[in-house]
Amino acid sequence: MKKLLLASAIVLFCVTFTMAQDDLKPAKYENVTWHNIVKVDFKPGQVARAKEIIKIYETAGAEAGTTGPEKFWFETGKYDLMLIWKMENGPSAMEWQRSENNIKWRNALIQQLGSEEKMQELQKEYSSLISSSTNDICRKEIK
Repeated sequence: MKKLLLASAIVLFCVTFTMAQDDLKPAKYENVTWHNIVKVDFKPGQVARAKEIIKIYETAGAEAGTTGPEKFWFETGKYDLMLIWKMENGPSAMEWQRSENNIKWRNALIQQLGSEEKMQELQKEYSSLISSSTNDICRKEIK
């Protein structure tokens, strides 16, 4: 009896699964925006310097005409900062090793600082301020 019941359940599952596959059609997400969310935990005592460097980055972005992330400073929890970039072209934005906007921003930062070496030093300093970080991709439904 148990074998018959198990066999019936398997047949029912296979028929249902096969029927469900016949109804499947490719479907893209509609009415969504995609976002890259980075949460940063700075080393103790380093938030003030991080804010100074972020201001420099923002100035370069304004000069380059590029859109930077939204910034949220945490009051509680493990992280100090959350940065949210809207991915203008959705997940396909991740196909770029260097985007046109990134190059514009980078060139504006080099011009602002005076040399590529100074830009690299500043980026190295900013990275040294970070204890840990996370990076996630998410979608937001638009109503």
